Amino acid sequence: MHVTNIVLETQPGRARSVADLVGQIEGMGLLSVEGDHRVLATWRIPEGHHPEPEGLSEVLRAMSDEILEVALLGEEERD
Repeated sequence: MHVTNIVLETQPGRARSVADLVGQIEGMGLLSVEGDHRVLATWRIPEGHHPEPEGLSEVLRAMSDEILEVALLGEEERD
């Protein structure tokens, strides 16, 4: 399993709605809203699936104009 930590910067006041939207993505978990403009998340990618984390960044920004920036904080392999 691949695990990637993600930080989403949102428009002011939109962190909760972005967290709700992102939480619907398969494998997205450990969502935490910081203030009114930041969401922290952990994306767990099951074995056999190898989507590029950079592609996730593009997909997230395309999902909502409330997402201003996506930062990927690293990827690790877990059993």
